[in-house]
Amino acid sequence: MHSLKRLVAVALFLLLILLYFPTAVAQAQNRIGSELTTPILESINPLIDVILPRMYPVIAADVSAALGDATLINRINFVVALGMVDAAAPYHETAVGMYSRIPRQEPAARSNRNINTAMMHAAYQALMSLLPDRAPIWREMLQDYGLNPADDSREQNSAVGIGNIAGAAAVAGRYHDGMNQAGRYQDTTGYMPVNSAFALRDASRWQPGLRRNGVGIYTVQHFVTPQLANVEPFARFDPRSFRLPPPAASNVENWEAYKGQADEALDTMANLTDEQKILAEIFDNKILSLGQSYTHLARELGLSPADTARGYFVKTAAALDGSIVIWQEKARYDAVRPFSAIRHVYGDDLVRTWGGPGAGTAEIPASAWQAYLPEADHPEYPSGSTCGCYATAQALRRFAGSDALNWTVSYPAGASRIEPGITPARDLSFTFETWTDFAESCGQSRQWGGVHFRAAVEESASLCRSFGDMAYEAYTELLDGSAALREPAQSLSPDPWLAQAAQSRAQAIVVPLAQTPTPEACEMVSETIVVTSMTSGIQCQALENQPSGLFAGYLDAVDIRGVLETGAQVCFRDYGEILYLETGGAAPVFRNLASYQVAGMTCSWLERPGLVMLVAAAAPPAAADTSAAASANTGELESCRVTTRELLNFRPRPASERAKGLIPEGTTVRALEREGNWFRVLYEDAVGWISGDFVETDGGCG
Repeated sequence: MHSLKRLVAVALFLLLILLYFPTAVAQAQNRIGSELTTPILESINPLIDVILPRMYPVIAADVSAALGDATLINRINFVVALGMVDAAAPYHETAVGMYSRIPRQEPAARSNRNINTAMMHAAYQALMSLLPDRAPIWREMLQDYGLNPADDSREQNSAVGIGNIAGAAAVAGRYHDGMNQAGRYQDTTGYMPVNSAFALRDASRWQPGLRRNGVGIYTVQHFVTPQLANVEPFARFDPRSFRLPPPAASNVENWEAYKGQADEALDTMANLTDEQKILAEIFDNKILSLGQSYTHLARELGLSPADTARGYFVKTAAALDGSIVIWQEKARYDAVRPFSAIRHVYGDDLVRTWGGPGAGTAEIPASAWQAYLPEADHPEYPSGSTCGCYATAQALRRFAGSDALNWTVSYPAGASRIEPGITPARDLSFTFETWTDFAESCGQSRQWGGVHFRAAVEESASLCRSFGDMAYEAYTELLDGSAALREPAQSLSPDPWLAQAAQSRAQAIVVPLAQTPTPEACEMVSETIVVTSMTSGIQCQALENQPSGLFAGYLDAVDIRGVLETGAQVCFRDYGEILYLETGGAAPVFRNLASYQVAGMTCSWLERPGLVMLVAAAAPPAAADTSAAASANTGELESCRVTTRELLNFRPRPASERAKGLIPEGTTVRALEREGNWFRVLYEDAVGWISGDFVETDGGCG
């Protein structure tokens, strides 16, 4: 059944695409490849009539069935359009290529036939690199118009040679741009989500979703192409110079704002209209919204084949550049999606909202809530789709010299992808008179679809017009010939903000002296739990491990009640991660507590009463192993001892974000090894690293 639904969905997309390319369909019905003549090649617009009608179905089949994965779709579009634009440059009075410099052709050679031939060969070279598994389609694409895909000429005065040179240069110019095409676009940043698909440990951060692929078959989302943040942009700017403010309402510590934006998402979904649902679907389909709006504009303006490719290039370049900064900020804030926040706020409580496909507005458990659109596989803030629409709109507004668009999209009754046969209840038609209307509707649609909060849309909208301006201005330098030949693109260095965050020292936690003795009922809760309270007005009770239910699977737990005027330290004798369940509010709230080691125990600082649980985590190095390691390395620093000048973090490796424990001020320890300004020391039969910035050295410390 699932396979049938997928097949139907793909078929609907392909049908929709073909409906938008009547010229290509008519030509396909009336030609046989061997009978094609020069006048047909002379009269076509290669991008609209030939390349996109073949490329889009392949993208739907191989890259993104829902046509919503903008990062990969846009890079394919960008490299193909780049090859075509550079192939057309030698036939223009002033234009130059971005990665190639082909001699300018004589006016007599500047025919549509030559330009089209060059652009089609350039696109062929790009597609063979980007989507090589579909080589038969790309070869047939040339053969259908009397061109020979096996002709690998590099002659600079022939249309075929110019196309091959330009296409190959575009591929080489972007092959190492940071997207990891050679590695099939796998992550190169080492991103790891804080949350799992099954446990929301930090309610402020992104949680990968579960996707059902069949009866009982599920896959977990992965952050799609986080390395996009390190891609070299088209326009000359430093992505690290663009920073957005933090999404304050997505921080669970700002509880009223956090709950407020979750409530706004629920209310929006409870009042969805057919028009809003279909607009959400239109803008979720990046080929329909960002692609077909442009082909409509090109036809309205009567653009030449070369200018059609140029306009397509500048709009994809703008979207690419904007997405680099958006992905940079997504990785930086790693913000929670609405589905996680809503479930966190309300748990299994009933909420009034959209009940799911075909269910209309209903009361459902918040834990069963889903967005109208499928959740994208990357953090929520800021909105990539909104940025793409605003950047594209501005680039094409500049390119066309007008805000006018006048693009109409019609949806027959029941044609919804999410609610097929139900939505819309009647035929609908939408007209976007201007690019301003287009961009605003695009941004709003992300909220209607339930996949973004308001702040993600508004911040992207305010930022991303600038990428349209910069892309257009960089394009004009290529067009007027003033642009310098670009060296092949290289991956940017990692975002220094992320590097700094990863290397920053964990804040030392110092437990103050108790003002009054800890109650006996809490001081030694059990043989494995120790509580140190700053007040006497609390009660503690250890919980027995439960094999099933909400709290199943913890290693140890204690329920702390009463008033914590100045906090308490909770320590477990086992190793793990500490979770906190706040039970005093309107709804239970799970949070991760920062943990540290004290006398071999795993401890956290508690500011409010609630349930504190120790859950499994990666085991620390065993004492026996570390002692052996210490013995094996004693020769590296034979006579070095260091004395701490203040309370120091005891780390598993140099500059590690996580600390194994704390070493008190004034402690003298033996140093076994030195790496830069870090010392590997032996402390209480354990081996770890401390910073040399805060110690006094004695002996042969290097």
